[in-house]
Amino acid sequence: MHNWYDFPTYYDVSFSYDMRDELVFLKKIFKKYSNSPKPKLLEPACGTGRLMIPLIQEGFDCSGFDLNKNALLYLKQKLNSRKIHANIFYDNMINFRIHKKYDGIYCTVDTFRHLLKENDAKQHLITAKNALKKHGIYVLGLHLILKDKKIDKVTRWTAKRGRLTVKTIMSMVKLDKDKRRETLRVELKIKTNNQNNTFTSIYQLRTYTLFQLKKILRNVPELEIINVYNEYYDLSNPITLNSGIDYAVILLRKN
Repeated sequence: MHNWYDFPTYYDVSFSYDMRDELVFLKKIFKKYSNSPKPKLLEPACGTGRLMIPLIQEGFDCSGFDLNKNALLYLKQKLNSRKIHANIFYDNMINFRIHKKYDGIYCTVDTFRHLLKENDAKQHLITAKNALKKHGIYVLGLHLILKDKKIDKVTRWTAKRGRLTVKTIMSMVKLDKDKRRETLRVELKIKTNNQNNTFTSIYQLRTYTLFQLKKILRNVPELEIINVYNEYYDLSNPITLNSGIDYAVILLRKN
């Protein structure tokens, strides 16, 4: 068994697939809600910087941290090869060091759900709130558990970069609503000119119903929900946070 985060090249290719709408959304949000000519952004658990690098190239001042040293090394190499700068450091999502105040923080595609304990998730939100400037924006994106909707147990996608092809197969192994654990199995099928390999990783995420999400957000009243969007990242079409949403992108503003 492997940890797919220990293969940053393959991970980066896989998760850089089809991120255009997400990236455009973040650019517009942080330009809209920041008065700074060069908004300062922070990405918790930044990984390989799939979003960070294009944001820097768009003129944002970016910082990020992660607990996977392989991913951080890969990110630093990408930054150096492009001759661009970001403040990259090793830290955890719960009580990360605050080097300065940020105009915006973004934590999308279920990264928040890696915090498996309720108190850790609460502390993360408190630390994030403390890291934001007044009226700063936190973009939080995560899947929610729906009562009546069947959950897709297998998701597949294929991404290419040069001669490298990465086919990703993500399947749900187990869903325990009582313990609030979703166990996922990820297969990375790697194809190059010279070889074919498969790497398998199993990990857990914390689950949230709409009620549970609202409950944990109430612990940090200084972070006010100002808008909600779905997986299409359509800024012109904000939605109501309701029980029929399976993926929510929530804009939280620090009072």
